[in-house]
Amino acid sequence: MRQSIISLSGILRSWLPAGLAVRLDAWLALRTQDPAHFWYDCLFWSFWVSLATFPIGYGMREVMPLVCLCFLIPYWRHAWAQSVWHRLGVRWLFYCLWLMIAIGILCSEDIFASLWHAGTGINKGFILPIIGMECVRSEKDLRRLVWACVVACFWQGLDGIWQAITGFDFIMGYPPNAGRLTGSLGDYCVGNYIALALIPAFSVWYILRERYGMAVSATLWLILLTPAFFLLQGASARSGILAVAAVVFLWFWLPRKRINWKIVALPLLVFGLFALFQPGRLSFARFCSDGRWSLWDLGWQVFLEHPWLGAGAGQYNTAFRALGLTPARDPITISHPHNIYLDMLYAHGIIGFALGMIFLLGFVWWGYRRIWPRLQAEVAGKNGIYWRLTMWFWLGFVGWLVNGIFGHDFYRMWWLALAMSHLGVMIGAVVNGPETRKDDSLDRPPYKQG
Repeated sequence: MRQSIISLSGILRSWLPAGLAVRLDAWLALRTQDPAHFWYDCLFWSFWVSLATFPIGYGMREVMPLVCLCFLIPYWRHAWAQSVWHRLGVRWLFYCLWLMIAIGILCSEDIFASLWHAGTGINKGFILPIIGMECVRSEKDLRRLVWACVVACFWQGLDGIWQAITGFDFIMGYPPNAGRLTGSLGDYCVGNYIALALIPAFSVWYILRERYGMAVSATLWLILLTPAFFLLQGASARSGILAVAAVVFLWFWLPRKRINWKIVALPLLVFGLFALFQPGRLSFARFCSDGRWSLWDLGWQVFLEHPWLGAGAGQYNTAFRALGLTPARDPITISHPHNIYLDMLYAHGIIGFALGMIFLLGFVWWGYRRIWPRLQAEVAGKNGIYWRLTMWFWLGFVGWLVNGIFGHDFYRMWWLALAMSHLGVMIGAVVNGPETRKDDSLDRPPYKQG
């Protein structure tokens, strides 16, 4: 690897301006002077690129987590004692997730098919929270990761606008699907992606407000995120809209813990704007005739047949066919029940489902319990925006859980990868936060930067 770095630096130095070449040399010198710092920089910026380019294609989503892993290992080697994973007191929650996956494979009706279904997510989803948690050591890192989400939303939103105008996206040349925008993902599930990517990107508002007044900040915020809003409504993803509306509701409800007309009006405004542009998608008749109700029933019937350890990861179609069942409105080849909770339940049974929910809800509660009091103190003291940015990554993970009520399956890897990235950033921000509560016995003291 040393020889590769030297060769790469020589190539870069040949065409960089003199000033930048000097800075490059200084940075490369860190490899021997401060290797932990050097490998952290490599890890952070590769993860930043993975977030900013996430929807660009399957190749990047396959390769970038492995690139991050190549930098994570030497970083751990030189800074293990300071790593978030080493100091995370609740990493046993991850063991619950891994045990659920093991049940979904080893207790499957078709072990090899389930191994392929779940195992392909190792590089695209399951290592990402561990990578993401190591990429937040300061507020500066957190701000940069917010900007990575903004960059992804902005360029993918522009791609959606281009697709609406020309009939093809400018990355892969995909046309719209059934009249719905697909962006570079090639399917209208891009609406779920852009909804989840938007949630932490919303917090760029606080970054802008530190420098600009209300009017300028609002204008810049809309310029940055309007392309993504356009793609969200053009993809017509109702579960994505539900996720956005839910986190908007939570953000304004949590400080008060009570309902008033203003708090209710905000998520209703989200649905109202969507209905304005997509009136048929939210009609009562469309709701009643949705094929998901039949898919949910099939998933429940499969669970009743395999209640304790499940039918196996990815065995939904095989299992309901074995029972002689067919979907009411969807093709017989449908592969998932369009609900992550039913997907976990039928595939892993009661035991695996319980383990999975301990992981998911455990981190929701763990994050909320640590972020919220610190956020309130931050707002009251007007001393930075660290915990507000952290809270929006927490909301990004919660938004995925809401999105999953009507969305995809647990092992939908691009979707899981984004949620796990948000989860990892939240964990790292909490563990390396600027304060540690004295009564917080679950975490070891945060990393102290020199």
